Amino acid sequence: MDTIRMHQEIFKIVRPYLNNRDHLTLSIGIVNKNETATFLYNGSNSQSIEEQKPLIYEIGSISKVFTTTLLGEMIQNGALSADNSIGQYFPTLSHDHPITLKHLANHTSGIPAICIWKSIVNRLRSDTPRDPYCLFSLSEAVQFYNKHPKEPKFKFRYSNAGMGLLGNILANQLHTDYGTAVKETITNPLEMVDTSIKVPSSKQNRLLQGFDVKGREQPPLLMNEFMGAGAIRSTVDDLLKFINAHMDRRNEGYQLTQQPTVKIDRNTQVGLGWMLENDMVWHNGATQGFSSFLGFDMERQLGVVVLSNYRSRLFANNPDQIGTDLLKLLRTGEY
Repeated sequence: MDTIRMHQEIFKIVRPYLNNRDHLTLSIGIVNKNETATFLYNGSNSQSIEEQKPLIYEIGSISKVFTTTLLGEMIQNGALSADNSIGQYFPTLSHDHPITLKHLANHTSGIPAICIWKSIVNRLRSDTPRDPYCLFSLSEAVQFYNKHPKEPKFKFRYSNAGMGLLGNILANQLHTDYGTAVKETITNPLEMVDTSIKVPSSKQNRLLQGFDVKGREQPPLLMNEFMGAGAIRSTVDDLLKFINAHMDRRNEGYQLTQQPTVKIDRNTQVGLGWMLENDMVWHNGATQGFSSFLGFDMERQLGVVVLSNYRSRLFANNPDQIGTDLLKLLRTGEY
């Protein structure tokens, strides 16, 4: 890989995003066949190849594909089936409830991500602890399915609660907590040494401060009940290992997650967690102070990681667009 030339081309793509973000630290990772490279940019428009230990970011909803990778591995190991009813895991639900683990994993479980009435109720009940970006508590999510025994409607409806519920089920089946389940099943085998829910004190100096769209400091994300929906922290180096593991056809449990399970439109399908679009497998993430993108082209063995310590504006230059443009650049075959 011609990293010097790649550096120059990447800078052309990211330069508009660097403007007016004084505290920005943008990490880019590239996979091109058997080679990887990482790059670091900041908000003053300067650029430097990353030589220090990699910086740690909140990766938000990219956590969801860790949850579904955990599911894929457990399916491959014979621990469970994607078609298992969630009623098998909650005594308050009927044993044959129509919602399955697959429905939780591909966002067709019916539980809403947006509900004005529930938002109002949550505001009035400020004493009830809530996970950010989720209308429901864990018990409320289970209760929702108890009240909707005829779900699902087999329509895609992105849901933090559904994916968070899946993470809890999988961890319980492994008789541990979600963070330990991910560590023992994914991050330890892949030697992803800087990927975790909680960052140890010895690594706090590498954990970045997050900023909102206006450049204001944001508190760390805490997702106590729905960790599987967005609580993981990671680095560009670790996520490159994650991409490579998913592009390795020998990892059958990983490959299961990339099989289409539901169609959204003519060009987009959903696997187990992953979005499948135009030969690209991808997911993005956003928290109050971070935004991220991870995508790869299995056939061409190309992949991209984009990590930012700024939350992105809607309909503006963002890590999703940067990541998509970088994959297009790699597909030219000139690097």
